[in-house]
Amino acid sequence: MIQHINPTVSEDIVPINDDLEVRYSLFKNDFVYVRPAGSWRLWQPLEFVPPTANRVIADMHDAGVAWGLYEHVSVAIGGRADYVFTGPDGPLTQVWTPGFHNVENGGGYLPTEEFTRRFYDDFALCCIIQKFNRTPGVRYHFEVVTAPVILGSDALFVHYATGVRQRHTDFGIAAGQQIEASQTDIAIIGSII
Repeated sequence: MIQHINPTVSEDIVPINDDLEVRYSLFKNDFVYVRPAGSWRLWQPLEFVPPTANRVIADMHDAGVAWGLYEHVSVAIGGRADYVFTGPDGPLTQVWTPGFHNVENGGGYLPTEEFTRRFYDDFALCCIIQKFNRTPGVRYHFEVVTAPVILGSDALFVHYATGVRQRHTDFGIAAGQQIEASQTDIAIIGSII
């Protein structure tokens, strides 16, 4: 088990390649954690595009919470957590439950300012994390699916965050292949742009 700055009970790492790894994190129940502003400053931000389709993120963006877009995936896979942001009119609380994720427009949205999380009922996240000292010039594109999808372009990998294939990764999937996912199977598709 590898611990990092998050208040986790356990954390398992599944390698993807020299640039990326998947972390399965189980958080401490009833623990309040303040995520500081600028936590993501060591990662290069992507060009920001306002979220629209992912209402989990778009609702907070529309309420005035500032976000950045990064090569980072967070998917809630168990329990629940209260995420408390500061908007222009004061605190805004969002409850994260299984299936909530931060991915849209090819990357993962992360708050730019300080926010607070409180964890309940064995809250767990599956995250794809950028390693430090990554390969220069490589740009990754991510998508999260919960239904069967036909790949429109080649995928570097598909990682299953939940379901019977949880923690399994398929590599080198060609365009035209079908990715099998259901409402209980959350799959993360990673490509190189």
